[in-house]
Amino acid sequence: MAHFPHKPAVRLGAAALLAVTALGLSPAVAQAADCPPAGTATRTAPPKFADRTLKISYDNGFVFRLAFDGASTAHWKVLAGQDPAEGTVKVSHRELAPGVYRLKWTEADGTSVEQVQDWRHRTVRAVIRFEQDGKEQRLDLKGTFTTVC
Repeated sequence: MAHFPHKPAVRLGAAALLAVTALGLSPAVAQAADCPPAGTATRTAPPKFADRTLKISYDNGFVFRLAFDGASTAHWKVLAGQDPAEGTVKVSHRELAPGVYRLKWTEADGTSVEQVQDWRHRTVRAVIRFEQDGKEQRLDLKGTFTTVC
């Protein structure tokens, strides 16, 4: 159960909190910390997040690990800011601009996440929708990410 100040207890999945992520690679960020994606080269380059693990830190104190298996499956885990939780989700994505991806998934509890990753600037934005007390709630988050590997 996640706890937000001045609000009733809410259970959010980490994947949901990782939803809208804008990720960008600036020259200063494109360092050895970036692990090369696994797999063989294809005519169409895989998205930058494929086969990578990200540590996402949101401005509200939430921290998550998001590990991608290819570009269509991810495992998320809460690292800080709410009760321990984790899960595996099917991810759909679309490249909005070079190095900017919109990802979407729905967690087992029905929480839906939209995340925009900007690999040029290493920023992330997320919109998480969940039900609380019979009403749909929306949480907008922004933050940064680092590549763990």
